[in-house]
Amino acid sequence: MGWCYTLKELASAVHAAAPTGALTFHSVSTDTRTLERGDVFFALEGEHFDGNRFVSEAFEKGACAAVTKAPNRAGPCIIVDDPLEALQAFAAYHRRQYDIPVLALTGSCGKTMAKDFTAAVLGAKYHVVKTPGNLNNQIGCPLSLLRIDDETEMAIIEMGANHPGEIGHLCDLARPTDSAITMIAAAHLEGFGSVDRAARSKGEIIAGLSAGGTFYVNTDDAWCVRLAQTHPGPKVRFGRSGDVALKACRADDSGDMRLEIEPVGVLRLPLVCRAHATNVLLAVAVGIEHGIEEFEGPLREAIAASPRFKLLRVGPIEVIDDSYNANPASVAAALESLAERPGHGARIAALGEMLELGKAAAALHRDVGTLAGEAGVTHLFVRGPHAGDMVAAAQAARVPHAEALDDPEAIAEAIHAVARPGDTVLVKGSRGMTMERVIEALQERYV
Repeated sequence: MGWCYTLKELASAVHAAAPTGALTFHSVSTDTRTLERGDVFFALEGEHFDGNRFVSEAFEKGACAAVTKAPNRAGPCIIVDDPLEALQAFAAYHRRQYDIPVLALTGSCGKTMAKDFTAAVLGAKYHVVKTPGNLNNQIGCPLSLLRIDDETEMAIIEMGANHPGEIGHLCDLARPTDSAITMIAAAHLEGFGSVDRAARSKGEIIAGLSAGGTFYVNTDDAWCVRLAQTHPGPKVRFGRSGDVALKACRADDSGDMRLEIEPVGVLRLPLVCRAHATNVLLAVAVGIEHGIEEFEGPLREAIAASPRFKLLRVGPIEVIDDSYNANPASVAAALESLAERPGHGARIAALGEMLELGKAAAALHRDVGTLAGEAGVTHLFVRGPHAGDMVAAAQAARVPHAEALDDPEAIAEAIHAVARPGDTVLVKGSRGMTMERVIEALQERYV
């Protein structure tokens, strides 16, 4: 069963006057393109959009009411100063109606994959609600909380941030009973200013725990270990040491990764990237704490369904598609995976700009160029404002061919010109670099 509220209850939750009538609703919308009949429409505002302009359209499509800044003759409205704050207040009210475990997840890398792995493991026993995709911001988090209903037994809420205070605010809404940080590294430095400030901001997920809440500690990450010392409640440690410990990790003859994990034994999983073992360990740790005994089956299904880090066959070459996003830590992990791929073919990398790194951007892109040399990359193709920094460092690290190119089409053409059967190509970059277009253009050349 879902949930049901009256407009009077909604108005009370957002501290506004209620419209007349006894209307009830079962869902909300922030986008008229996906709005369904009977939704309450929240007219959110942003840098490039103003939902207040679409209130009439929302009513035309069947909205039962709107939360907006101004009245509208087309239907009943709840008038507020800030519709986003109202959405968050309503989500917080809704969360308080359910006495269930809520796991809050954050981290510089891996949080979406960790969320999906953990949800798959817990889903073997419980009805689990999780953040869809990576909708982990000030809008996505309340919408995720509103997915909780009468059938939900556990919820996993992913939390992202690029400024101090954001995760603390999201925790105020979600009231997590458990929380975890996948790892901490250089990411979103434009907003945080330094890794130290980023770490302290991620640590807000510990301070936001309910009384007696459990924090899952990545023992392989010095920042996570340090932040865990601030938590007076229960802690579960995972990593190469801890309560859930990775004793060995290697590829087997089938191409699967063989993970020997204490205390659950050996799991054989189709992981391409060794670094993703951390996400497996977290999922196992959470599962054990909540009475789960079967891990391999659910994890295999979650890995197969993940849109991240896919291994593709494009013509005669192998492509590692990690094009969704990038920061220095995730690029380093991807280059390590490229180096470890079986076979004797060339290692080719197509890397897009790593965005939101602030003043450290040039140095961090040079670091990646150096890592490309250490990974044995034979051909490096780069796009973005700091492509020159990466290329120069790669050349200094003896990458035989390193080149900056303007667009994905040009990169695909360059790869097509040099790739030979048996070669492996890594494609990765920040979301704004649209590096998936490299793969699409490459596929067209091998039709």
